[in-house]
Amino acid sequence: MPGSTIFEFLNRLPALTGKKVRLRPRRLEDAADEYRWRSDEELCRLDATDPLNFTFNEFLGRYSVELEYPGLSYTLAVDTLDGIHIGDCSLFNFDLPGATAETGILIGQKAYWGQGYGVDALQTFISYIFATSDIEKLLLRTLDWNERAQKCFEKCGFSPCGNTACGEYRFMIMEIRRRQALKNGQ
Repeated sequence: MPGSTIFEFLNRLPALTGKKVRLRPRRLEDAADEYRWRSDEELCRLDATDPLNFTFNEFLGRYSVELEYPGLSYTLAVDTLDGIHIGDCSLFNFDLPGATAETGILIGQKAYWGQGYGVDALQTFISYIFATSDIEKLLLRTLDWNERAQKCFEKCGFSPCGNTACGEYRFMIMEIRRRQALKNGQ
């Protein structure tokens, strides 16, 4: 398997540059944006979550602990090339024997929706993951009615591979494999 083990991978905090975005380690000053996005009803509906129901100071305490002790997840902030923080990309739910992980993306700054920032961020993230880790397959879940997200993921090389449900939510599962990503030039 090319690249590092997942544990070595999780200890790296790179700065990656795509055509429209930079992916970088998250910082404490990102907390205000993250809080606003996680409190936004529309964003939460698109992410199948409930808006936060606690204060910014409580969130800031949790956020600072998460930055210091990320556990088995990997999240990079997404900035425009001009340095505007617009979202994040994550890697989580690792299946070490299966060399599989789940990925997700949030473009929280709505003014940047539909302009290719999400596609560029995810393609940049996917390329880095497959080039530097032993992960062979990435999965993601998207709400079955969220056609805009599905189109973004298809542009990045993901294809539908199943469906699942969690409570009232119905999700499409999509995947991309290392071989497929390398074939697509990622």
